[in-house]
Amino acid sequence: MMEHMDHLISRYQQRLNLFNASFTRIEHDDAMVAIVYKVAESAGKQLILKICARVSDYFREVHFLNFFAGKLPVPRIVQVVQPDDDLEGAVLMECLPGAPLKIADLTDGLVYELGSLLARIHLNRTQGYGDLIESRSLNSDPRLYFSFKFEEGLTECSSLLPKKWIEQSRVYLNEHIHLLDLADGPCIVHRDFRPANLIVSEGKLQGIIDWAGARSSFSQEDFCTMEHGEWPMDPSKKKAFLAGYASVRQVPGSKEMMPLLRLSRAIAIIGFTAKGGTWNSSHARPYQINRSFLESFF
Repeated sequence: MMEHMDHLISRYQQRLNLFNASFTRIEHDDAMVAIVYKVAESAGKQLILKICARVSDYFREVHFLNFFAGKLPVPRIVQVVQPDDDLEGAVLMECLPGAPLKIADLTDGLVYELGSLLARIHLNRTQGYGDLIESRSLNSDPRLYFSFKFEEGLTECSSLLPKKWIEQSRVYLNEHIHLLDLADGPCIVHRDFRPANLIVSEGKLQGIIDWAGARSSFSQEDFCTMEHGEWPMDPSKKKAFLAGYASVRQVPGSKEMMPLLRLSRAIAIIGFTAKGGTWNSSHARPYQINRSFLESFF
């Protein structure tokens, strides 16, 4: 395995002309898809190399980093390696100072700033719901794309979940899909807005990373990670977060549709672990958490 990774890095070194740089793998317990390295150039400059296992992730990462450059605190792209038959796409970007946010380090001021950041993302209206790098797939009805992704996740889950749960999920979707009439969109959503993707230093926000999952959707989707337990926040901090959001745009109503959004997210995460065969290894923890959620849901 190590020999394979060393060979892989040597190929990116060649493509990026970084022969004298050192590469250190960044390990995160909750990392899902990409392989990420910290790159130290001989002059001491620090960069980040993100290798995207999926072609669509690469194009979304590049698209949104370019789109938000100068508008939001996102890393600046230095170079890219286009995906081809021999090598996965990769983005070499600046290394933001600081580290991923830790819940223990949250202050009311920082939470307020994070709320306003999320609102600034949602200010960017789009032409329809779907994947912006495949704009031909955009449509005006949020129910269509949501149902498509929901069913895609159920298909991926079919080998791991009881058939009864699969059928109950479909029934729940059919009975509650009308709630998406309340969708606040279409607009750009990050879809993984949580501490691991927010970089802070000395209590100050430095940037937001990981745009590979961003889409054109409805703003309520970005509140799901908070409600789904991926971002535990006490009532006072949540109040400050919402106040920060409201300082930029109106907070969307999400209470009614949140159970449906949480069900969809749990199915998507389990489906991802099933598709990659990682449900009982590297992604055993998120798999088990979301399976337990489904068990309690039904």
